[in-house]
Amino acid sequence: MRFSAAVLSIVMLFPSVPAVANSPCAGAKMSIDAPSLSGGEVAEMEAKLRRALDAVCNWWGADFKGPFSIEVKDDFGPSMALVPAWRGNRGHMIFRARNRGNPAIMHEMTHVFAPNANRMLAEGLATHAHAHLKGAEAYPNFGRDLHDAARDLAEKTDLSVFDALETPNRLTPEGFEQNEAYLVAGSFVRFLIEKYGMDKFRRLYALTPLESWQRFAGDPDRWEGVYGKGLKVLEAEWKAAISR
Repeated sequence: MRFSAAVLSIVMLFPSVPAVANSPCAGAKMSIDAPSLSGGEVAEMEAKLRRALDAVCNWWGADFKGPFSIEVKDDFGPSMALVPAWRGNRGHMIFRARNRGNPAIMHEMTHVFAPNANRMLAEGLATHAHAHLKGAEAYPNFGRDLHDAARDLAEKTDLSVFDALETPNRLTPEGFEQNEAYLVAGSFVRFLIEKYGMDKFRRLYALTPLESWQRFAGDPDRWEGVYGKGLKVLEAEWKAAISR
């Protein structure tokens, strides 16, 4: 059986997915529009979405209570949630039917809970979260350790160029493919959180809040204010750390 036109509305957790104890996001309203997926595929996607929702909510915090609207398209293109949030539609997530086996759901769910006007930080956090929270082996690292994946890219990386990119501009600095840039950003954010802690990272992240239709990558001096050292110094520390 296939759903030819309708939106599948989901309010309660799918029975086969165990609820996370005391999750502040349990029971959030969600709808899935997936005309080309079978009923079983929609149910499977619901289960993955609910798991990601609870995982990100418990890790990052209940910064978004819903509703969530998921659209599965049959055309080619990237998964996305950050750009819809920038357009004023936070909670809207787009996936592609061709990636039905391993969509980067944890990555996109992180964008819903923690959108940001700095594209490097937004993609870095989402890429790190997807790996840290055990998301599917999906783009950009497909299960590979982020530091290992970024090691060979570090030499050509100038993070000040990455840091100047505003949402919704693509994270594609000159000389980088997009997947490479995501690996660099994810590895760097992981380094910041593991070495200096989540509290400082949250302070930095809060300095570039996402506002609909506005572009602001942040003041380059904000790194010094949060970490007591500039981005160049932090970049050198990151490169030294992942080279080992």
